[in-house]
Amino acid sequence: MAIHIRLIKNNIKSSSSYGKYFAKTVSQGEVTLESMVRESLMARGYDNSAVVAVVTDLEHALKVKLSDGYTVVIPGIGRFSLRVESQGVDKPKQFSLKRHITRIVCGFLPASRRTSDRSLLYNFCDGVKAVWQNGFKP
Repeated sequence: MAIHIRLIKNNIKSSSSYGKYFAKTVSQGEVTLESMVRESLMARGYDNSAVVAVVTDLEHALKVKLSDGYTVVIPGIGRFSLRVESQGVDKPKQFSLKRHITRIVCGFLPASRRTSDRSLLYNFCDGVKAVWQNGFKP
């Protein structure tokens, strides 16, 4: 398991790290539910339509519970919750839901565990290494 990286230069003149190079991940493309089902789940004997139905039902249930104000925890995957972004006002009585809430976004906190040094290790990152994109080495 490896992610591909390349270096990008910070060209933001007002930044304290202007001119420095930083690693950026390079996507290897997108994977659809259909292709994941074919590659992994069907190899375990699950029926394609059953898996798609379960994921579709999960999507609907997730939306309903999030819309009702719940935080949804899916073990091994993470926590989903909705949050708002808003404009500030000087006094609470000035605040209007319609005028000052600019958008509602879905937050995701991936499942993780503490390591022996007390740092967080995210489940999806465990065992992943970084490699240069297309064999590039600086």
